[in-house]
Amino acid sequence: MLFTIAGATAAIAGNPKSVVVTNNTSYTMTEFYASSSDSSGWDTTNNLFAGQTLGPGQQTTITISDSGGDGDSECNYDLMAVLYGTTQATYSYSVNTCGGGTWAITGM
Repeated sequence: MLFTIAGATAAIAGNPKSVVVTNNTSYTMTEFYASSSDSSGWDTTNNLFAGQTLGPGQQTTITISDSGGDGDSECNYDLMAVLYGTTQATYSYSVNTCGGGTWAITGM
């Protein structure tokens, strides 16, 4: 199943980037966050999944929009997915979202 989720926020600016996420776990993904790889911490105020879920074996394209600064040139993002029923989140670092980035979540 392939569907698209746009990171909906009132502060969307800059050029959108995207990442194809595949959930290869036995858990449902309920939240998704992206922070610039240059950032020192996570921005957990903008859940790019916005009430959607991604079940085991499913795939989606998530649009990542810059929310300010010199975001037009930013391509590398650290990604965090929250999987329902697990005790920790899963992460992927320095994903190039300008070049058709992909992330297959595994190992849970």
